[in-house]
Amino acid sequence: MNHRVLYQWSEDIANHLTCLNSWQIDNVSLFSMGIIQAESCQQHQVARQVATGERIDSCARRWRRFLDNEKFPLSQFFTQLTKWLVDQLGEKEIVLLVDETKLADRLGAMVVGIAWEQRCIPVAWRCYQANDSQAYPAEGQVKMIGTLLQAVRAGIDESIKVTVMADRGIGTSPALCRCVANLGWHYLFRVTCQTKVCTSDGEFTIAQMVSQGEEWSCDGKVFKTRGRLEARALAVWSHGYDEPWALVTNNFSISALNYGNRNWEEQAFRDLKSGGWQWQSCRISHPDHLERLLVLLTLAYAWCIALGSQAIKNNKGRTLQKHADGAVRRYWSLFKEGLQYFFEVILRETEFITFAF
Repeated sequence: MNHRVLYQWSEDIANHLTCLNSWQIDNVSLFSMGIIQAESCQQHQVARQVATGERIDSCARRWRRFLDNEKFPLSQFFTQLTKWLVDQLGEKEIVLLVDETKLADRLGAMVVGIAWEQRCIPVAWRCYQANDSQAYPAEGQVKMIGTLLQAVRAGIDESIKVTVMADRGIGTSPALCRCVANLGWHYLFRVTCQTKVCTSDGEFTIAQMVSQGEEWSCDGKVFKTRGRLEARALAVWSHGYDEPWALVTNNFSISALNYGNRNWEEQAFRDLKSGGWQWQSCRISHPDHLERLLVLLTLAYAWCIALGSQAIKNNKGRTLQKHADGAVRRYWSLFKEGLQYFFEVILRETEFITFAF
């Protein structure tokens, strides 16, 4: 364990996440750094990386006490983490992605994240028992997502334009459209292939309005039987896809192709799981414990992405590769670049960077 790096990381967390007390700061900084070093969220593997003046078993027990800490201020953490990230990114427009992921058939997590550079950094989440309607949050999906978005909104300046994207399992919902619009934001939701738009010229099934290689848009009312919202319907069927995207939005200047950014959250889930922290292998069975584990995973993930950005800017990343289509692209994602940079530069104390994108 590099104590100088840990001290600087802990200081940054204390400066930006003021909702945490000293015990929480110590544990969040220690274990998030340990996750990076272990490239795992398995408690004993992390404990082996960070235990210095204590036994490994004692460190693992401290990890479990952190996960069991019911006083952790999760909602305030969401707001302050959002503000920290948004301030560092310095963007005038941001995209929030909403999606659900599961750990086998045990636990589910609804996650809101900030899309950036082909990845998505989680900023708010809610965990629950998977595949169990009785254990699903009592307020239902829309109100659950709305609560998460409210916590995120408190960390975003009103001058910043926000677009929320979600796949059809979540986005085929007039109630969620209204929820996002009431926050003063835009939505771009994929909807089911049966969704229609009603206009003065008749009704059109959105997905049926394009053939492969085509785009289409039309203003009208969507969700005929569940709200009749004034919106723009979009359809696009790109080459190489099995079916078109049917979309609805309250942003009348956005392109359907922007929806491609939603895949970045799936890439982030892969990084958190088999591509990085091995989240899929954790044995946690309590939703509230999983919510606090995600605090550690997210901070470790965001740090690596920030480091990856700096590696590219400082010409210390992998050499760009020319592909068969003639395009020149990065060989690794920012996450992988940042992970390499952490071991080769940060731990050697050449320089120290946290959320400097």
